[in-house]
Amino acid sequence: MKLNRLSVNILTLLIYLGAQFITLIPGLYYKSKGLSYNEINQIALSWLPPTFIVATILIVFLHTRVKNETRLERSKKAKWTETLIWMFAGVFLAFFAQMIMGMINVYILNQPIESQNTKNLMQVAKKMPMFIILISVFGPILEEYVFRKVIFGELFEFLKFNRVIAFIISGLISGLIFAAAHGDFDHTLIYLGMAFVFSGLYVATKRIIVPMFAHAMMNTTVVLVQLVFADKLEHLQQQAKQTAQIILHIIQ
Repeated sequence: MKLNRLSVNILTLLIYLGAQFITLIPGLYYKSKGLSYNEINQIALSWLPPTFIVATILIVFLHTRVKNETRLERSKKAKWTETLIWMFAGVFLAFFAQMIMGMINVYILNQPIESQNTKNLMQVAKKMPMFIILISVFGPILEEYVFRKVIFGELFEFLKFNRVIAFIISGLISGLIFAAAHGDFDHTLIYLGMAFVFSGLYVATKRIIVPMFAHAMMNTTVVLVQLVFADKLEHLQQQAKQTAQIILHIIQ
């Protein structure tokens, strides 16, 4: 049975929000049992990986049943050879955007180098390895369906301007929502940069799997670097900061 796109989009958003707030259930239940905050938090976090897996399966299935796709989805899709090139190029583009926006964020806007959201996720991943799968695979899949296919895709469909202007407006709005969803407002500019890259990959190929792959590979790389090379990374960050301060001092 085919479903109306509006219904699928609403269900997608509801499933995503449900997956995000599922931790409230054990929190409310176990609070009445007299458990400590740390115990409740541990139980609540353990709910997230299986919840995200189920949510991902449901959302993927729903989007295979859409009967009235957007013009973007109906457009001629990139050939698979081109798609593969874009998938791997997208990883480098995402990191490049993150690097440029990160430099602006730190050295012009004077925001902290380290993302509190990333730091929190890495702390959880160290205690609960199953979280690595959530961060690396299921999180990116869900986010690309929600922020790129649903929010960006519908805005791009709705706006009747020149395609470039429509892309900028759609990318900006969906990117700001993407940033807000991560609750890391000091790094909004970085999330915006990544959002524009992922949206550009989607428009260029007409395949949601492309930004999905780039997003997943970027997250996986960050997880490996943070968990395996954490000490070396901290040392490199300190060196980079000192070098930047020296350069700024010379320029001034």
